[in-house]
Amino acid sequence: MTRRTLLAGLAAVVATAALLASPAVRAGSEPINYADINKIKAEGLQNSQVMELASWLTDVYAPRLTGSPTFLKAAEWTVAKMKEWGLANAKIEPWTNRNGFERGWTNDKFYLSAVAPERFPIPGTPAAWTPGTNGLVSGEVVLVTATTEAELAPYKGTLRGKWVLTQAAPDVAAYWKPLATRYTAEELAELESWPAPQPEFGVAAPGAGRMGGPGPGPGAPAAQAPQAGGRQGQPGQPAAAAQPGIVPPAAVQAMMRGTAAAAARHAFFKAEGVLGMFTTTPRGHGIYTISGNRASDPAATVPAISIAAEHYGRLARMVAKNVPVVLEADIRNTFTPDPPVFNVVGEIPGTDKADEIVLLGGHFDTWHASPGATDNAAGVAAMLEALRILKTTGVGLRRTVRVGLWGGEEQGLLGSREYVSTHFASRQPLPATPGAPPAPAGGRGGFGGPQGPLELKPAYDKLSVYFNIDNGAGAIRGIYLQGNDAVGPIFREWMEPFRSLGMTTVTIRNTGGTDHQAFDAVGLPGFQFIQDELEYETLTHHTNMDTYERLQPNDMRKMATIAAGFAYLAANRDEKLPRKPLTVPVAGRGGR
Repeated sequence: MTRRTLLAGLAAVVATAALLASPAVRAGSEPINYADINKIKAEGLQNSQVMELASWLTDVYAPRLTGSPTFLKAAEWTVAKMKEWGLANAKIEPWTNRNGFERGWTNDKFYLSAVAPERFPIPGTPAAWTPGTNGLVSGEVVLVTATTEAELAPYKGTLRGKWVLTQAAPDVAAYWKPLATRYTAEELAELESWPAPQPEFGVAAPGAGRMGGPGPGPGAPAAQAPQAGGRQGQPGQPAAAAQPGIVPPAAVQAMMRGTAAAAARHAFFKAEGVLGMFTTTPRGHGIYTISGNRASDPAATVPAISIAAEHYGRLARMVAKNVPVVLEADIRNTFTPDPPVFNVVGEIPGTDKADEIVLLGGHFDTWHASPGATDNAAGVAAMLEALRILKTTGVGLRRTVRVGLWGGEEQGLLGSREYVSTHFASRQPLPATPGAPPAPAGGRGGFGGPQGPLELKPAYDKLSVYFNIDNGAGAIRGIYLQGNDAVGPIFREWMEPFRSLGMTTVTIRNTGGTDHQAFDAVGLPGFQFIQDELEYETLTHHTNMDTYERLQPNDMRKMATIAAGFAYLAANRDEKLPRKPLTVPVAGRGGR
């Protein structure tokens, strides 16, 4: 090596060292302050409080069914915690529209047991917003699978004082595959490369949730609009004439028919003096799912109880053998009128761009058969921890970073839609067409049925981005672009500091069914992270098994750290994140 070459090499080393020592390194078009990113990573991975937050939200303040007393207690605790950290404007923000929550509901006591031909206890959970038993009651079990008025007619006068099984005993498969899974490199590559069709602006089908949300009647699953691709945006063929996130008219009518049929069956059982009805799912292994209908009239419904397939099947098989089966139960459910319904917010004010907002969020509400650890205490704890990390490290934030924790997600993204309608933009429903069925209830903003022009609020141009967590408790592996190609190169650069944490993938697809869609519906950048599946769909989603024990601490720490990092990068970028072209009319503008 010549002296000239050696000096040139040393100069290059010095220049490289100087570049790495500078506060901001521009690897591509996005400057990244690695000094601050390393502070965020150190705090989030070495001094994490995310599991302690998750414990409070699952062990103490749970379940959090929207409108329940625990929902309010949890919100008050969360606001106090944010104030303890020094966050600004931490508060409970009531909805301006009640969105159908005319009654709060809690299950205060549950006892169910077979007493003949043998005694054995039966674990279960009543569907939300169904009545209790008014004390200890006992009766024989019958099987009634009829659903229509004509099918139910032969049972008239035969069901008083009976318990009703509403379906045949399901077949339950063995667990032939692992319950918990992570994305493989091949699956992530497929997720990133598949050319998913782009959605128009719209919203998810009522019901939220990847497995289907609250049913048209107590304990019944909701009809869902077709989604392009497979579950959580995985590869699959799009349904013909269906747009991701849009409820087609046929699906709306199907949901309405299901709601009407379920209500008619409940009314028939109530008039006939049925003690209660049972539902189950074919999952078995002691697992059952739960839901409920906030619009249920307790005077027109009977106790509806979800139980595991093993207990349900035993009852059904004995009834099929003409063996008299007698159950006794004492179920106490409490209704409260006009309960508080709200979102929870708090923020770290920015500096020179403080009027612009970077928003992190997830849904605060749960179902009630379990504490809702993966759906969605995990997302709430991670986003709260992200704000704590940013506050504790003291990294500079040009934009205000806000956290929004939404109520009513399980009833159709109601809290996030309410927030978007109040602060950013809304779409009012068009007048009903004569002879057409009415649009389903979905709250303010026209998020169901035909929609009118977009009405923009003053803060519409102030939101840079919304990031959401609500796909369980798995580590973040990437991010869905929601069809926003322009933001892809930005996120690919932002992922580099977190590649060692397993975040490697950007996909044009959209996971669907959660609160980022409330923002995308009005043309705002809203994104959901790609997360490892773990046991979300196989074990925990909307089931009685969604407990603290299902959380993985290392995944949770990574989740909160990456959320804090992305919030930091968005807050300090010179420009707001790019938006997709707005293809819906804007009131007073004729387009945007």
